[in-house]
Amino acid sequence: MTRKENIYYLYDSSRLPEIRLADTAAIEPPYVHKRRTPHEYIIYLVRHGEMYLSEDEILYHLVPGDFLLLDPEKTHVGRKATRCEYYYIHFQYASMKPGMENEETLREQMMERRAKALRSDSCSLEGGGEESSMFLPKYMHLAGYAGYAELTRRLNEGISFHNNYVEGYKALCACCVLEVLIAVSRQYLSAQIQKRESGSKSYRKVYDLLNYLNTCYYEPISGNQIEEEFHCNFDYMNRLFKQNIGKTIFQYLTEIRIAHAKELMINSSMRISQISERVGFSDESYFSKVFKRYTGITPVNYGKTVKNI
Repeated sequence: MTRKENIYYLYDSSRLPEIRLADTAAIEPPYVHKRRTPHEYIIYLVRHGEMYLSEDEILYHLVPGDFLLLDPEKTHVGRKATRCEYYYIHFQYASMKPGMENEETLREQMMERRAKALRSDSCSLEGGGEESSMFLPKYMHLAGYAGYAELTRRLNEGISFHNNYVEGYKALCACCVLEVLIAVSRQYLSAQIQKRESGSKSYRKVYDLLNYLNTCYYEPISGNQIEEEFHCNFDYMNRLFKQNIGKTIFQYLTEIRIAHAKELMINSSMRISQISERVGFSDESYFSKVFKRYTGITPVNYGKTVKNI
């Protein structure tokens, strides 16, 4: 982005946007974007090349990995003919509005919300730290490959749904676009946290470990494996984790496994032994004991209960 600004938006993540267009585009000289006031939100995510735009006198020079949200009531226009490949999403979103609060104050609130969410009980039906209001930057550069890959995967899936006119396709596309917005919000907040001089390194370790546990929960995870994965003493990591999350690494891992087991009991016809193995327990008897300790009911009785609802 040529000129730095601090524009951001707030949106309600419990509501879906209404998608009008979703696809990829490739432009070449002499084409430039025409001047227009779109009256709908537009997302650009640059894949290759570069794009020169201005929006109400704010100048943008977008390069691969750049995310930009164009405002419905602001006029934008291309400033220079270039080769560029990009994703675009045109949508209406009644719950989205420009942020009016001080950005630094709002960022602090979002960081507090992140900390509260991380300490919440994943097995509980209560909202815990989850709140639906989200903070979205107008512009963000996705510096890491993982962050960019996450967005492109969700966009590709959403575009596929949008172009397949089968019942429910609009809702499925809208879900993917909402996932993109949430992913950008999360990545932006994580990047802001890392910029803090105090505590950023320790938070990064905890955040990376959280991602690891939520991604690999079904694998046999031990203290030695965590040490090898993160090149750090397990006891130190465990203390750091509990200090930030409020529970030990294996307490958190067990909660994730039980939560996924409950989902499988509700949404699949798998046997208890299959579910036990699927969520990372090699012993069905031990799984049953742990499940009852965390939920107050055996897996068999829980399965009967949810199937009768």
